[in-house]
Amino acid sequence: MIALYFFSPNASPVPFYLFAALSQFFFSGFNTAIYTIIPDCLEYGEWVTGVRNDGFQYAFISLGNKIGMALGISLLAQALEAAGYVSNAAQNETVLSIMRHAFSTIPGILWVATAAALFFYKLNKRTYNRIVEVIRHRAAKKRGLRPDE
Repeated sequence: MIALYFFSPNASPVPFYLFAALSQFFFSGFNTAIYTIIPDCLEYGEWVTGVRNDGFQYAFISLGNKIGMALGISLLAQALEAAGYVSNAAQNETVLSIMRHAFSTIPGILWVATAAALFFYKLNKRTYNRIVEVIRHRAAKKRGLRPDE
């Protein structure tokens, strides 16, 4: 993603589209990892609090995405306006630099930060299965059954 900053689809289309495709390939992995954490959070939350709140979790993630998109677009628009963006005209070098950074280095840096956060995500398959077993045991106990029934 960061490499995209150095290429232009007009001046060097092959490297630009090659790095764009490569970055989107890896982005799909990050996106998948992030969205697979949501169900883990549901079980973890139920394990800790005893309350399962699927609707709230998914609604909160959706709200966070919408707020993030709104803030990101607003900040980009303000930065472009402050740099002298004029629609349907040739742009000055500052505007072009902001555009290149907004679609290459800034997302690239954020992806690195996301990778670092995922590195510290400690809920593995063994721990997850143990949490699900505890939840199942609690539910069976609440219904008056033995946990293995």
